[in-house]
Amino acid sequence: MKEKSTNELLHSLKEADSFKRVYAETQPYLINQSVKIQLGILLEKTAKTKAAVIKAAAISEATGYQYFDGKRIPPRDKMIALILGFSLTLAQANELLKKTGFGMLYAKHERDAVFIYGISHQLSVYEVNDLLYEEGLETL
Repeated sequence: MKEKSTNELLHSLKEADSFKRVYAETQPYLINQSVKIQLGILLEKTAKTKAAVIKAAAISEATGYQYFDGKRIPPRDKMIALILGFSLTLAQANELLKKTGFGMLYAKHERDAVFIYGISHQLSVYEVNDLLYEEGLETL
């Protein structure tokens, strides 16, 4: 099956006469993956352990394992911390945020600008928090 672009899907949804029909037609192309699935995929790709990512993300062990096991859904800030814990690239970070239903990083947003800098320069959660604090922004 040929992949449909976001613009093609958007056009189909906007122009459709029947929601049920267009939804059935576009369903195979929609992203429907949980945080648990995406984090599992990243563990395989990066060959990192849950423990290492949780520690690098500066998230409590109990909470971190609940994110990986799908028992809790992390808020966006914790997703950013996990992104830093995985040492993802900016493209990988935005892909993860998009696939898990969170807003992608936006360079014109103050906190996101710090996150983009931190991810691009492979900074730790602690270093990113220092930058946020220095700018008077809420830390992770």
